Amino acid sequence: MNLADLRAFLGNLLDYDPTNVTYENQLTTLLNDAQTRILTDRPWSFSVVEDDLEVRTDAPFTLAATNGSATVTGTGFPVSPSTVRPGSTLDGGTVRIDGREYEVAWVANSTTLYLTTQFVGTTGSYDTTVRQRQVYMPSDTMTVESVLDMTDALPRTQVQLSKWTRDDVQLDPNQLGTPTAFMPSRSRRVRAPRAATGVAVTTPGAGRGVRTLQVYMVNVRAPGTSAPVEYPAQYSGGFESALSPAFDITLQDNEELSLTPETLNNQTGLYRRYYFTCTELGIDAPVRIRDASLSTDTVSPAGATTIAADTRVSLLQSQAFAETALRYRTTGGVYRGFELYPHPSENTRMRLRRLMAPQDMQEDHDTPLVPEAYAQVIAYAAMEQLCLKHDNAALSQVYARKKMALFQAMEARYLKGVPRRIIKGERYTNARYYPNPYGPLTFTP
Repeated sequence: MNLADLRAFLGNLLDYDPTNVTYENQLTTLLNDAQTRILTDRPWSFSVVEDDLEVRTDAPFTLAATNGSATVTGTGFPVSPSTVRPGSTLDGGTVRIDGREYEVAWVANSTTLYLTTQFVGTTGSYDTTVRQRQVYMPSDTMTVESVLDMTDALPRTQVQLSKWTRDDVQLDPNQLGTPTAFMPSRSRRVRAPRAATGVAVTTPGAGRGVRTLQVYMVNVRAPGTSAPVEYPAQYSGGFESALSPAFDITLQDNEELSLTPETLNNQTGLYRRYYFTCTELGIDAPVRIRDASLSTDTVSPAGATTIAADTRVSLLQSQAFAETALRYRTTGGVYRGFELYPHPSENTRMRLRRLMAPQDMQEDHDTPLVPEAYAQVIAYAAMEQLCLKHDNAALSQVYARKKMALFQAMEARYLKGVPRRIIKGERYTNARYYPNPYGPLTFTP
């Protein structure tokens, strides 16, 4: 069952199926909410995925900083020369200069980078390292199942360690070496733009068709980093925000979109991208706008780059566009992270096994992550809420029971057993109290 089938199923059960865009959007929201609630509280075998994450060790540099300025100079900063996949692996890292820690906003070129705040120390040159201790996961991560060190042919399991335990047994948080444990850590948030700015119209000639588009803009931090894995390798990734409010624009037969993001303060470190939908042509899921000739789609804080789009009606209706267009990954702009102990002394590849949240269904042909035989469980869960919306609590309870019966059948078929160890006491406290028979029971993830 796809999204259109699920909406029709709801209409059939309710005997109420008006042709109303607002009502259809409400049904879609209920169905997506139902799918998320069903799939994110159990480790379903079809929802557990594996991703490879690259973890970088500390990078030494000699940096020249000036009091009152966010501009830092040096040599040998890694930066991508590509206009398709711009950015640097140093973006978002932290650096300690003159006793204070600063975050790298973005790297402009091999000799210049910018901090997110002005340098308040003594002007001069400093030998330091750029650190990237936080390992961020894809935005649809719900639960971490395991972390494996894949540096060599023998994968090494990382045990889960809390920061409280690390501090309690006096482990050095700056230690470098071979990782043995991972610690849940802080998240990164990227705020969405308040509006889609820089949208203009050009007149390249007739024959493009009249169409109405909804244009969105997103902010992006650190597009040159290797994690989190959100988009295919041939596209620019990074930490992407939620969508801005839509900018509605109607293009005439001879008109085309021209997108030129404004120049931002270098301390923001925000790259910009654009997405669009065209509801009249059935494009309800936002797709990325790329330059028609250069394939550029990500613009640095410096701006001064124009993306010439190609939104001809003939192109948007083609199968080639439907198969190759890059859809926006639904995210709230929040990325969870973890730290490794010790932090790797060399660049390391980690394999993350995780429970992922389902992507929203947006277009009629989108299918849920739930297996086909149990797709109706989403409809029953949505009906439970929909009947309450129609002030029919008794019917809501009926569909709650129907949902539970199908849900239990799906559990029996797809709910995988989670291998766990029970540890009495805390593993790392054994360095001081060995053996420790009095500690709490701990279930490993």
